[in-house]
Amino acid sequence: MKRRGYFAVGLLTTWNVVLYAVTGGRYIWLEGRVTNGIFRNWLRRFSYRPERLARPASEQEIVELIKSADQLRVFGAGHSFNSGIATSATLISLDRYCGVVAKDLAKKQVTFKGGTRIRDIADTLLADGLAFAALPSHDAQSIAGILSTDVHGTGRDWGFVSEHVVRLKVADGNGVVDECAPGDDLFAAAIGGIGAVGIIIEVTVQAVDRFNVAQKVELAELPAVEANLDALLQQHTHLSLYLFPFTERCQINTWEPTEKKRSFLGDFREFLSISVDALLAAWMAGLLARSGLMPKVSRAAHRLKRGSNLVLESNKAYNRSIYHLHQELEFAIPYEDTMPVARRFLELYESMYSRDLPYTFLELRFTPAGHDRTLLGAGRDRRSVWLDLLCNDSHDFERYYAAAEALMREVGARPHLGKYGRSITSADMAKVHGDSYTRFLELKAEHDPAGKFTNEFTNRLLQP
Repeated sequence: MKRRGYFAVGLLTTWNVVLYAVTGGRYIWLEGRVTNGIFRNWLRRFSYRPERLARPASEQEIVELIKSADQLRVFGAGHSFNSGIATSATLISLDRYCGVVAKDLAKKQVTFKGGTRIRDIADTLLADGLAFAALPSHDAQSIAGILSTDVHGTGRDWGFVSEHVVRLKVADGNGVVDECAPGDDLFAAAIGGIGAVGIIIEVTVQAVDRFNVAQKVELAELPAVEANLDALLQQHTHLSLYLFPFTERCQINTWEPTEKKRSFLGDFREFLSISVDALLAAWMAGLLARSGLMPKVSRAAHRLKRGSNLVLESNKAYNRSIYHLHQELEFAIPYEDTMPVARRFLELYESMYSRDLPYTFLELRFTPAGHDRTLLGAGRDRRSVWLDLLCNDSHDFERYYAAAEALMREVGARPHLGKYGRSITSADMAKVHGDSYTRFLELKAEHDPAGKFTNEFTNRLLQP
C-alpha cells in the first residue's frame, strides 16, 4: 500500500472541505466512483480496471448480469476500508438503480432500490413528514451497502439500521429474486453478509414521524466517565465517546430526540464544526504526531477543544459527510469489557508511538443486546461496545493496525467487515461466530453455489 505523508492528508482533507462548501453540499471528492473505467474507493487506496463495468437500471438487468457473469462484485458508494469490492471480472455499480419503489404512508413504510444513498432516503422521508429512526454516521453510503455490513449507530435501546427494515428483496447467485423479512434465514445472511449470498436490490424501511435532535459535544475526565458509564448510558438515548492517547481527557457525544426548535443556522454551524474537526485532525493533530510531541502536549491541546450544543433535524444530527482522509479498524466486544479493553488499545498505541505513526484516537459506540437480524454482524446477540481505531491515512498506520488486529484476537473481538481488517481469516470468523458462521456458509452454498460473488476478500473470510 502506498505511503501518504502529512501534507497529503492535510491537503486532500482541505480540498474535500472546500469542494463540499463551494458546491453547496452536492459534491465530495472523497467518495468511491468509477472514472474512465477505473474504480477507486473513497480513500483512493483501491483502484483497478474491471474486465466489465455494468450500471443496471432495472431488476431484470441485475438478474441477467448475475446469470451471465462468472464472478462479480457490487458497490454503492465505495465507502469501504478494505478490498471487499475488488474484482478483475464484472463490477456492478448501483448508482443507476436508486430511488423510491413504493410508499405506504399509512404504515409509514417506504421501499427503496438498493443503490439509494442515505442522504436521498432522508430527503425523501422528510418530504412526507417522516424520518429514519436509526442512521449511520456517513450520509453518502447506499442502503444496500449499509445493510451488507450491518452498520450501526449508538444507542441505549437501538443501534442497527437493520432493526428498522421490514422487508428485503435479494437477487442471489442462482439468478433468483427472493423476498425475505426479519426471522428468515436469507434476511439474516444478507444483513452483514458482505454481498456473499446475493445483491440487496430493494429495502422497505419502517419510518417514524420526523423529529429534531439535541446534539451535544462536551469534554470530560476519562476516570469520571469510566466510573459513571452505566449511569451515562441510562441518562442518554444515544451516546458515544472519543478517547485520545496520552491524556485522560475524553469527549462525550450525546443525541436526544427533542421537541425544541432547530438552532438558528444549525446546519451551517454543524458544517463548520465538522470541517474544523477534520482540518484540526489532519493538520494540527497530524503535526503533533509527526513532530513527536504528542506525549508532552496532548493533554494541553485537548483542553483547548470546545464542545457544541445544537438542535438539528434528525438526519443532520445522526449522520454527516466525511471530509477527513482517515483509516478505520473497528470491532465489537462485550459491553462488560469496555474500559479495560479500550485502555489496552490506547496503551498499545502509546507503547508503539514514534514519529512514523499517524495521529490516532478511539471512538466508542454502544449497542444493546438482542440483535438477532444477522449471522455475521459483529453486534449479534450480545450487548456490545464498538471500538473504532481512527488513524490519519498517513505514514505507518498499517503497523499499528497489524498489532491491533493481533490484540483483537486476544480479546475475542468480532470484526466490522466494512473496515480495514487485513489479517482476519475464516478461522477468526469461525472462532468468534461459532454456529452462526457455520449456518452462514450453508446459506452461502445454497444461494451462490457457483461462487459468483466471491473475490480474494470473501475467500479469506468465508473459505473454511
